Amino acid sequence: MRITNKNNTKPRKEKVYESTSFKDGKFTEEELKQYGLLDNEISTILEYQVLLPILQSDESNSKINAKDLHKQLNNGWKFTDWIENRIKSYRLIKDVDYSTISRKYEIDGFAKSKDILDYILTLDCAKQLAMVERTGIGALVRRYFIIIEKAFKNRTNWNQNRKNTLINCKELRGALITKREELLNGVPEWITNGNLYSIEFSLLNTVILGMSATQYRKEHNISSNDQIRNYFSEDQLDDVERLEIYDAQLIISQEIYSYEDRKHILQTEYNRVKNRKTKWV
Repeated sequence: MRITNKNNTKPRKEKVYESTSFKDGKFTEEELKQYGLLDNEISTILEYQVLLPILQSDESNSKINAKDLHKQLNNGWKFTDWIENRIKSYRLIKDVDYSTISRKYEIDGFAKSKDILDYILTLDCAKQLAMVERTGIGALVRRYFIIIEKAFKNRTNWNQNRKNTLINCKELRGALITKREELLNGVPEWITNGNLYSIEFSLLNTVILGMSATQYRKEHNISSNDQIRNYFSEDQLDDVERLEIYDAQLIISQEIYSYEDRKHILQTEYNRVKNRKTKWV
């Protein structure tokens, strides 16, 4: 069933689609709350990220300039005294834990630049030195490394649970790309969002939730910048996975381009499986 544009209006201009299904990078307060962390655990992680941005790299082979670390630790030591003390006290091994390089620096009061030795730490060594600081920031770092494993475990589980929905989403995306013009012509006039991906994903969300995204956000106090599927249960994520495949088949195989027609068919399929689950559970 192909729906033509009766008003002969120009095709909709689509907005760029940005997915936020996978979580990476720095933790936000909103993400950590979704994992059920305690308030003090959340504040520790957020404070660590603010006070020690130099240690935020995910690359195990990252190199850290000891001067930059020393500045962020703010421990009151003179840098040269601090790094020499740490190398000796913790038996750091040159070319394993750290390396040195001579660089020229412009120093106030000197006419010529001066050669100064820079200490380049491995990321693991830099984290170790931060943990042994006998200051408030050292205590913060120690608390952080106790808590952060829980946060990363939750994030890994979160991303893994969304893996199948994203894999099957590729099939639906392919259908949306192939039949873009036909689908846009089948979108009701009351839908003002010009992004075909957002329109289709909103359709699926509405089928599963039984209400509009706006209503769901209002009832659950969800920010407009936060993705609704972040709040889906495991069963609802399974429904997303299944309906994305079915939707793609409706578009490609059955050539059903009308938004309302697909919504009706998808709702019928969703209810059929839901009733079967309810009967046997």
